[in-house]
Amino acid sequence: MQSSQPKFNKLKDLNEQELNDFNFVMERIGQLNEARQDHYGMNIENIWADADKDYVPHRLKTTGKRVIATDEDRGWRGSLVELGKDEWQSDIAQTNPFVKIQVALSILIDRNPSGVFSANGKKYENTTALIKQLYQRSWGIARSKQQLKLFVFNLAKYGWAIGRTYPLKITRNVKNLTDYNEDSPEKSTWEDKEVTEYNDVFRENIDPWNAWIDDMARPNNTFSMRDWTWRKVYAYDQAKEEFGKYKFWKYVQPGGNTEEKLSSAGVNSKKFKEKNLVEIKFYENKIKDLFMVIANDVPIIIEPLPIGNSAGVKKLSCWNTYWNLRHAESPYGIGIYEAIRYDQAMLDRISNMTADQLTLSIYKMFLYQGTGALTDTGEIKIKPGVGRQVIDPKNVNWLQVPGPGAEAWNGIEMFSKRVDTSSGIGEPLMGEITGKTAFEISQAKEAALKRLKNPLDNICEALDEEGYITISLMQLIYSIPETFDLVDQKLIDAYVNEIGGDPQLFSRNEETGAFTAKVYKEFPLNLEESKEGNLIETEDTRFLRIKPAFLQWEGIINIEAQSILTPSKQLDKALELEMYNMLIPLLMQPPEIYQKVAKSIVKLYDKEPEDILPDSWLASGQPVDQPLIVPINEAVPQQVAQAQQMMQQMAEQGQLKAPGGQAQTLIGRNQVPAQPQGLVQRMVGKMSAPFRKL
Repeated sequence: MQSSQPKFNKLKDLNEQELNDFNFVMERIGQLNEARQDHYGMNIENIWADADKDYVPHRLKTTGKRVIATDEDRGWRGSLVELGKDEWQSDIAQTNPFVKIQVALSILIDRNPSGVFSANGKKYENTTALIKQLYQRSWGIARSKQQLKLFVFNLAKYGWAIGRTYPLKITRNVKNLTDYNEDSPEKSTWEDKEVTEYNDVFRENIDPWNAWIDDMARPNNTFSMRDWTWRKVYAYDQAKEEFGKYKFWKYVQPGGNTEEKLSSAGVNSKKFKEKNLVEIKFYENKIKDLFMVIANDVPIIIEPLPIGNSAGVKKLSCWNTYWNLRHAESPYGIGIYEAIRYDQAMLDRISNMTADQLTLSIYKMFLYQGTGALTDTGEIKIKPGVGRQVIDPKNVNWLQVPGPGAEAWNGIEMFSKRVDTSSGIGEPLMGEITGKTAFEISQAKEAALKRLKNPLDNICEALDEEGYITISLMQLIYSIPETFDLVDQKLIDAYVNEIGGDPQLFSRNEETGAFTAKVYKEFPLNLEESKEGNLIETEDTRFLRIKPAFLQWEGIINIEAQSILTPSKQLDKALELEMYNMLIPLLMQPPEIYQKVAKSIVKLYDKEPEDILPDSWLASGQPVDQPLIVPINEAVPQQVAQAQQMMQQMAEQGQLKAPGGQAQTLIGRNQVPAQPQGLVQRMVGKMSAPFRKL
């Protein structure tokens, strides 16, 4: 039985320009799909397939020779049997790929990103604070941190990851309950209503298996990528809900390649239970200003790129980066798995051999008297706890197997360190305490993080590019108001009076008298508008409706790496304690002596002097009538009192406790610590020695 659904005919249904674009895109998608299969002499997808297999904790599954065996007495048919198969030998693959990738993920992503927004011109300075707050809000409302975690997970495993930022609007027609009848629930009243589930900027991690970028793209050069394509498998009803309003949707039928992953590496992808599926391909081209969506070989969308900044410069919706460089001209990097896979293979081999020898040394094999038990070659296969008949032994003899020697354990330790070195995920990042003082712990963690500096910088660079896309989308979708037609003159007068007659918030047709109110999106922001019309940051949160004029912004975005990293509360407390132990003796002196030193110490710990030092220490300059050197006994009483008050407050709040819970020794009023614990303390001790009265 043939379907009555009309068939798509590209020659009849498309005009000349659309036909040329469609033919170009279909050919281009095929080229991009093949580009990774021969990338500098290797198939990138083969490496990704191995990463997928080895990431999941598994056994090595070593196999021997398999033959067909039959049972003639019982008449059983032949079946494959593995010769020499034993279950006692260790066959475990260590979970280093899983552990290293998870540790990297837990360290690198903990908070929504934030950064420095610098305006390109004076006219944009007023809106910088607004743009920054709207950017940070978009991450929260879309729950984009979870998508960023998936992005970094792919980045660490495959060495390359890609994401997409786009405007997402989900509306649905539902029946809303308006009147519930308790006696006869089936007689309750329902009304048809269109609801909006989501309408804002959305970020989505794209599966690297299903995304292909310009084969001419270069790393660290966003301008080198002209186009890209990606694919998704939709349930047919879901695709109809999203694309059903387009005129060519009527030609779309379920089908296409509905495998979860499109791969040349023979990857086993997830099998969908849903049967009514459709493959949809997406394509963007920056030079041609072209966006196309193809559902099972039917072009349902052919239009210009939807994303562009306020100046009209078009942008692709994707942002991608690499973990570590593979080649100066390759955007596909080397991930954690690829960096450790050969050391990991040797480590698995040595670990399993050591475990086997340990088993034999504990659970010994023995030989006993009997008739011929030898094979044709006279060989005996060793098995723990098994007795073997041998010809004419004098008595039972136990096979003495020595336990694994130091060489085995040293080999395991050596290859474990090589895995740590190759991956960049060492002991400090995995929770091992490698120092006693806050300074030593901080130095060890900072040194360990240096191995992750390049991946972290790459992530921030991708987020910089994502930030420009987000701002372009915010300027687009937040500038579109919700409109309401008002007829009642009293309501019109009340509305105009409420908005102060602002012509941006309404329109009136002079001929027909029709009045339309324009209501822009409302946001909770820590801003207020001054009398001069400038936006000022405040501590209080206000709900503001943003007019299009306030969304105009151009500038530079620099996402701060520290904003996404996992903070260490224990380390932060230890560092603050170390800072206060250095500052308290200085605060007992007149500010003229140690003012600059105190400010420098505070800044070394990434704190603002205004938040730490007394007000009298923040004034610049030095009174002329004050001597440069003042004996400690002649210190200004006010400064001593302030220092004592600070110490008392810290003691009450428990800030003078060491991380392990033991009380720290408080520093006396007239001396600097005799043995400073940190580098900065030693510097302060040396600089202040000539001025201290012992």
